[in-house]
Amino acid sequence: MILLDIIKKFEHEIPSFRSTIMGNVDVDIDGMNLCNRESEHSNIISYATTDRYADVVKKAMHIKALIVNENDANSFIDTLESRNGAVIFTDNPETYFYALHEFLYAQTDFYDKFDFESKVGAGCRIDDSAVIEDGVVIGQNVTIGANTVIKHGTVIEDNVIIGCNTTIGSEGFQLIVDGKNPPIHVTHAGGCHISKNVYIGDNTCMCNSLFEGVTFIGENAKIDNLVHIAHNLYIGKNAVITAHVILCGSSRVEEGAWIAPNASIINRVTIGAYSKIGMGSVVTRDVAPYAVVFGSPAKEHIKE
Repeated sequence: MILLDIIKKFEHEIPSFRSTIMGNVDVDIDGMNLCNRESEHSNIISYATTDRYADVVKKAMHIKALIVNENDANSFIDTLESRNGAVIFTDNPETYFYALHEFLYAQTDFYDKFDFESKVGAGCRIDDSAVIEDGVVIGQNVTIGANTVIKHGTVIEDNVIIGCNTTIGSEGFQLIVDGKNPPIHVTHAGGCHISKNVYIGDNTCMCNSLFEGVTFIGENAKIDNLVHIAHNLYIGKNAVITAHVILCGSSRVEEGAWIAPNASIINRVTIGAYSKIGMGSVVTRDVAPYAVVFGSPAKEHIKE
C-alpha cells in the first residue's frame, strides 16, 4: 500500500490522530514492525520514541517510513530520505503506530487474515471436541487431544502430538500504556509454526507473532504441560521445555537446550544451544551454549 494512502485513510477514519510527512509519500509499504527487529518485508513502517534509535534505524534498511516526534526528526530525516523513504511527525509516535496497526488489521487487507479453508493431512487423530479454525494447515499423522484449540494462521507439520486443553495461536499479550488512558491490548497479526515430530503436552499456550512471521517450534522439540510460549518466540530443534516454564516474548531457545520446571525466561533473551536452565530459575540475560545456570537471577554454575 502507498504510504500517503495509508495515512490519509487512517487519519480520516480516526480524526484524533494528526501527522506531517516529509520525504517520499509514494513509497510502497508492505509491512509493520519494531525498528530494532528483523523483518521478512523490504519496505516497512516503524516508529522511534527517542533519537537514541538513530543508529538502529540507520542499519535497518527495510525501514522505509518512520513515525517520530518532531523534536527528534533531525536525527532520522537524512537516513530515510537517503533510502527514498519518509518520516512521519506526530505527538505520540508509539500510540500513533499501534493505532495505525489496529486500523490496518481491522479495516484493510494489509495483513493476511488466514481465511482459507483448513487443510488436514492423512492419518490424523483429532478429538471430536478439538476446535480447528479456518486458516490452519495440518500435516500427516498429527494427534490433537480433547478441547484443544488450533487457531487461524497455524501450520503443524507431520507426526506432531498435541495434548488436551492446549491453545495454539493464542492472542499474544502486548500492551500500550501512555499514562493518560487505560492499557490498550494490541491485536496480533502473525501465526504459529510447529515442525515435525514435536510433542506438546496439556494446558499449554502458544501465542501468535505480533506483526509478521510466526512463533516457531523446531523439529523434535518436546514441550511439557502448563508451558507458556509467548509471541515471536523461537524454539530450536531437540529443545526440551518442562512443566510450568514461562517463555516471554521474542526470546530464543536454541537447539538442544533444556529448561527445567518453573523457570522463567524474560523477553529477548537467548538460551544457547545445549545449555541447561535449573529448576525455578529466573533468566534475565543471554545464556551461552553448553552453560549450566540456575538461581534468581540465574547465574552460571561452573564445575570445579
